[in-house]
Amino acid sequence: MLYLNDLLKEGSWDRLKERRFLVPAAGLVLLLVLFGLAPGSFFTFISDAERTSFEARAAAEPAQEAQVMAFVEDIARMRMDVFTADVWRSLMFVLIGGGLIFLFGRGKLNRAVLLAGIGALVLFDLWDVDKRYVNNEKDKGRYLAWEDERANQFPHQPDQADMAILQDEWGPRSEALLKDVMTKEKARRSSERGRDRVVGKEEETLLRFAALRRTTDHRVLNLSNPFNDSRISYLHKSIGGYHGAKLKRYQEVIDFHLGPAVQRVIGALQGGTSIPAMDSLLAREGVLNMLNTRYLIYSKERPPILNTNALGSAWFVENVEWVKNADEEITALGRIDPARTAVVDERFRSVLASTNIAPDPSASVTLDNYATNELSYTVRSSKGGLVVFSAIWYGPDWVATVDGVEVPYARANYLLRALPVTGGEHKVVFKVSSRAYRVGEQVSLASSAAILLLVVFALFKRTRDPQGHE
Repeated sequence: MLYLNDLLKEGSWDRLKERRFLVPAAGLVLLLVLFGLAPGSFFTFISDAERTSFEARAAAEPAQEAQVMAFVEDIARMRMDVFTADVWRSLMFVLIGGGLIFLFGRGKLNRAVLLAGIGALVLFDLWDVDKRYVNNEKDKGRYLAWEDERANQFPHQPDQADMAILQDEWGPRSEALLKDVMTKEKARRSSERGRDRVVGKEEETLLRFAALRRTTDHRVLNLSNPFNDSRISYLHKSIGGYHGAKLKRYQEVIDFHLGPAVQRVIGALQGGTSIPAMDSLLAREGVLNMLNTRYLIYSKERPPILNTNALGSAWFVENVEWVKNADEEITALGRIDPARTAVVDERFRSVLASTNIAPDPSASVTLDNYATNELSYTVRSSKGGLVVFSAIWYGPDWVATVDGVEVPYARANYLLRALPVTGGEHKVVFKVSSRAYRVGEQVSLASSAAILLLVVFALFKRTRDPQGHE
């Protein structure tokens, strides 16, 4: 665009400028032709991760090796066809656009024709690409949709493993919340007609999973591609899922601990370890346990693995291991038993300086309320101590209160929260309370008030002097 802008200002070019245009243009055309004629010479169209996965499957099932390899070749061929089609399409745009610019530079086209031609190319390009996402084909007068309406409304359906978790975890609190939600949903739909008035079975099932997430504290791990698949997060509280901007500390825990843990579990299953025997293996997976991973899904047609070693939403620890920096903290996380020990950075020593940390068999913590911006717990102990919460530490944007009084808390185990408490029963609440948000809200209110006062003043002046005389 910058080149085209300069060319339009100059009106034409000399031999040197023409050569500077033709040489890179010819190079681009040659590159596109090579891509179109021999795409396989430049790209494989199968990623290393995909190839490794397919090769592992072929090795696990030798009888299907030829079928798996044929499937891989079909995928590569399909991707190559899509790539080649776009290459020839791009070549067409380069030749037409380059031809228009060349003719303008030679003085064969005027400014209006060049701009109209480039504009038509841009319009056609956008229209052609947009058709890939918005279909305009019709069948008997009705537009054909790329996506089924039901599939859009219910993108993920629970399978046997999901329903097993729902059945195991369902309780009175979940039932009460579902009843309240269903009552409100039916009232909201009371003005609708026909089928829109009814809450269908699929909708009710999804509402059940939503109620379960709000009233229980367990988390679920899908052993198949856990950190790049968002399906589990649609139905359960998950320790995996996908987001293009993961928290750095969580990604580091994935790289150092969770990823290897998943591979160890998968290796044990493939090695013939029975499901009941998995419990002893999971007892050694401290990071999975501190994240309260109670269920591990290994097959959608079978009940998940129940991890009885999951530590729950929060627990008291018996001692603290102090470390000097983040490197020591994430390393120590792999060798401690998080049920007994918390790893804490030295910078939080002042927060825990007067904490009485000792075993207390009678101590307990229960999660009373769960929301995205507020978590509330009931903490009971005879001696007090240090509570580690299976919730991500986000820093100063979350504040902690004990019995309504704001208190400082620490980061423990690289990414969790730790809070010292005294003996007795206490109400602990973590709530989002960003100082930046509060200040911004006050500035916004002050600005709105100032604008309102200016409007009132202007109306008052207009009323006093309707002719606008000075």
